[in-house]
Amino acid sequence: MKRAFLIIVLLAIGFRICSSQPSDRPKVAVVLSGGGAKGFSHIGVLKVLEEEGIPIDIIVGTSMGSLIGGLYSIGYSADEIRDLSHNANWSELLSDRIPRKELDQYSRIERQRYMLSIPLTKGIKYVMPKGIIRGQNVINLFCGLTANVPANANFNDFPVSFACVSTDLETGEEVLLNSGFLPTALFSSMAIPGVFEPSEYKGRLLVDGGIVNNFPTDVARKMGADIIIGVDISAKLHEAEEIKSISEVVDQLINYFTLRKNFENRKLCDIIIKPDIEGYGTSSFYTSAVDTLINRGMKAARESVGEIRSLKAKYNLQPKQITDSLITQNDWKINKISITGKYSMPENFLREGLELDVPGKYSYNEIKKAINNLYGTGSFKRAYFNLEDNYSGKRLNIMLDEKKKMDVNVGMRLNTRSAVSILLNLTRKDYTKTFGLLSLTADISSNPRLNFLVELDKKNFPKLALMIDGMYANPIVHLNRDYSYPAEIFAGSAKLYSYQRIFQYAIIGGGIKQEFYRGKLYNSISDSSLSYASKEKSITDFMVFYKYDNLDDYYFPKKGTELYSEVSLSQHGSFSHVDPIVFFKMRNVIKLNSSSALLLNLHGRSVLSDNIPEYLNNFTAGHDYEIAFDPHLPFYGLPAIWSTGKYSYVGLAGVRINIKRNYITLLGNYLVHNNKFNHFNDYEAIMGYGLTYAYKSAMGPVELTVGYSDRYKKPTLSANLGFWF
Repeated sequence: MKRAFLIIVLLAIGFRICSSQPSDRPKVAVVLSGGGAKGFSHIGVLKVLEEEGIPIDIIVGTSMGSLIGGLYSIGYSADEIRDLSHNANWSELLSDRIPRKELDQYSRIERQRYMLSIPLTKGIKYVMPKGIIRGQNVINLFCGLTANVPANANFNDFPVSFACVSTDLETGEEVLLNSGFLPTALFSSMAIPGVFEPSEYKGRLLVDGGIVNNFPTDVARKMGADIIIGVDISAKLHEAEEIKSISEVVDQLINYFTLRKNFENRKLCDIIIKPDIEGYGTSSFYTSAVDTLINRGMKAARESVGEIRSLKAKYNLQPKQITDSLITQNDWKINKISITGKYSMPENFLREGLELDVPGKYSYNEIKKAINNLYGTGSFKRAYFNLEDNYSGKRLNIMLDEKKKMDVNVGMRLNTRSAVSILLNLTRKDYTKTFGLLSLTADISSNPRLNFLVELDKKNFPKLALMIDGMYANPIVHLNRDYSYPAEIFAGSAKLYSYQRIFQYAIIGGGIKQEFYRGKLYNSISDSSLSYASKEKSITDFMVFYKYDNLDDYYFPKKGTELYSEVSLSQHGSFSHVDPIVFFKMRNVIKLNSSSALLLNLHGRSVLSDNIPEYLNNFTAGHDYEIAFDPHLPFYGLPAIWSTGKYSYVGLAGVRINIKRNYITLLGNYLVHNNKFNHFNDYEAIMGYGLTYAYKSAMGPVELTVGYSDRYKKPTLSANLGFWF
C-alpha cells in the first residue's frame, strides 16, 4: 500500500514538472517588420525582451527584419548583433566595391580612371542593370556570419524557428522562405527593387518581401505561434514636398506597400512595439544612426514593459537558453575546395587565384579575401561561398556566376597639362574567348592618345598581351630657369609582352616594344641655340619588369606600397648600339593614425649610354598628373617639364592630413642628377617643396598644389579636377 502511494506521489510530481516545461507553455513569436536602416531599432527591442526573460520560440521577418531575425534565430544575442551592426562598414557592404589591392591589374586601372560605366549587350545596345547593387559584399557577409549553418537547412531546426518573406518578381506572389541556403534567403528578403539586383532562389527571381507582406504576423501564426510580439517600424506616407531624394522615394514605396496588409496583421499581435524612427529613413546606414535607432528600440520596448511583464506572468513564461553552437567557431579547418556555378576560366587558374593552401585553417576574413581575388577579375556577377562538413573538417564550396561584359567607360579631367580631357573606353571581358580582354581607349584632349590592348589567356601559361599606343604631346620644356621652348612630339608604339603573378600583390614580366618618335624634344642647349628641325627615330626595346602594389587606394592611400622597376635594352639604328636603361619608382604610405599618413617616395632613372636619342633622356614633370611620358619623374617645385641629366634620382618625404574628404599634404623632395654616373662631385642637387589641398569627389580628386624649389626660385602652380590618366 505504501509502495502504491509513493508511486502515485512520484507520478504527480513528475506531471507537475512536465506541465511546467516549455513544451506545455504557449509558443512566443517575435515579428520584425521591414524598413531598411530603420530596422536597427529591432535590435534594441530584442535586447529588452532578453532582459525581461521572454522566451522566443519563433522569429519571423521581412527585409531588414529578416536579417536581424535570421541572425538571432541561429544563436546571436542582441548584444552581438548590435556590435556587428556598429562595427560594420555599411558603405562598403551596401556596394559591390572590394578593396583595391584585391582587384586584378586591369580592374585597378578601370577603377582609377573612369567615373561612369555603361553596360552593353552583344548587339552593342545599352542595357539597364536590374539593380544598382549586385549584393556581392552583403551576401558574403551573410555567408561568414552563418558559415556553420548547413547549406540546405530547415529553418525550423534553428535554435529559434525562423522564416522570412520575399516577393516573386515575375508573379507578384508572396514567397515564404523557411529552408535552403540561409544567406541567399536573407538577401532575397531584403533585395529592394531597383537598388539590389533580384536574387535567384530555388528557381525564382525574388525581391524585397515588404512589397507583399511587410509585417508578417500571419506567417508566425501559421508556424504555430500562440503569442505574437510585433515590432512595427512602418512610417506614415510622405507629403509631396518631403520627397526630395531617392531615399524618400524608396521610403515612400515601402510605406505604400506596407499599408496593404499591415492593418489586418496588426490585429494578430498580443503586443505591438513601435519605435520612434522619426528623422531616419531606409538608407540611414551610418554609425550615429545605428546607435540612435538601437537606443530608440530599447526605449520603445521599455515603454511597453508593463504589457510584457503582464504577459510573462499570465503564462508563467520562463527564460529560454538559446544555444550558440552554430556561431561559436571563428575559423575552420578546410581540407577540400570545390568550385561550382557558371564559369569558363580554367579551374586551376581559379584555384591559384584563391591563394588558399589546403589543408589549412582559415578565418572568414581570409576566405572573403580569397573570394575577392576571383571577383576582382571583373569576370563574375557574384562570387560567394559556403562550408560543408566532411570527414576531418570542412569543404569550402565556391559558387560563381560568370558575366560576359562589354562596357563603355567614360572619364573626364581638367588640369594644367591637358586643359579639358575626355577619356572614352570600350572594354570586352569574356574569358570563354581566346582573347579574354579587349580594350580600346581614346583620350580626347589637346594631348590626344589612342590605346588598344588585347590579352590572351591560356591554361598553365602566363598572360600574353599586345598593346598598341599612339599619342601627340606639346609640352613646354624647361632647360633651365631662364630658358624653355614648346616641344612637339608624336609617339607610336607596339608592345608585345607577357606577365605572371608571382606573389600576393606582385607580377613579373617581360617583352619587346617597337617605338617610333617624330618631332622635337631636347634636353640640352648647344651653342646657346636649338635647332627646331623635325627629327624622327625608330627604337626597339627589350625589357623585363617587376611590379608590386598593395596600396589600399590609388589617389589617397592610407597605407601600402607601390613599386615598379624596369630594365630595358634600347637599340636605334642597328643592334651595334644597345643602350641599357634602368627605371624604378616606389611609393610608400605609412599610416600614423586614423587621420594622417607618412609619405616616403623614391624615383629614379639611369640612362647607361652617351648616344641615346633625346626622346629617351630624363625629364621631371611636376605633379603626377602632369607626366607626359611614363618614364618621367615627378618633382614638386619645378615646372613641367624640366630637363635633367642621364642619371636622375628623386626622394620625397611628406605628411598628409585627412579631415573627412579633405586632404592636406606638406612635402619636400630632393633631386640629384648628372650626365656621368661616377662623377659624384658633378651631381647637381635641387631641393623642392610642395603644399597640396585635395578633395575626394565622386568625379575624382580635386587638387591644387603650390610648389617652390631652390633651383627655379619661382612658385609653381598645378591644379586638377578628375581622375588621372
